Amino acid sequence: MMCKVIIFGSIAAAILLTAAYGVPVEKTKIEALRASLSDLDLLKGIDNVSGDFLLSEYSFECNHTTLACFLKELKVLEQDVDEKDKQHVKNIMKNLEDLQDPGFSNPTCKTCEVNGKKKFPEFHKEMTGFLRSMLKQNV
Repeated sequence: MMCKVIIFGSIAAAILLTAAYGVPVEKTKIEALRASLSDLDLLKGIDNVSGDFLLSEYSFECNHTTLACFLKELKVLEQDVDEKDKQHVKNIMKNLEDLQDPGFSNPTCKTCEVNGKKKFPEFHKEMTGFLRSMLKQNV
């Protein structure tokens, strides 16, 4: 009888902890992607960006490589935007850095430099599509 009480008590405690704290890894990914998409949406109307940006061809197998490419280009964008937009770029970079897997390596994934250069509106569109596809994969 005592064993049943201990077992059920342990299960109840585990359920309460999960309800209180959730599943941190997946929830954090989803929150980071949603926050990045929200900040990216605020940058949609930027028209004074002069540089060209490398677009990344992405596939599910190369998400981490694509993420790294977008992060490189965001560092360039940060230097190009007005002060009022810098914080949005920094927020996106912080969220995406949290999603990176530094140990990831896939020799079949293309490097950033292989891809073509585009103006900011096309870069914005591609990055938005990429983040939305990552969000769908993690929901």
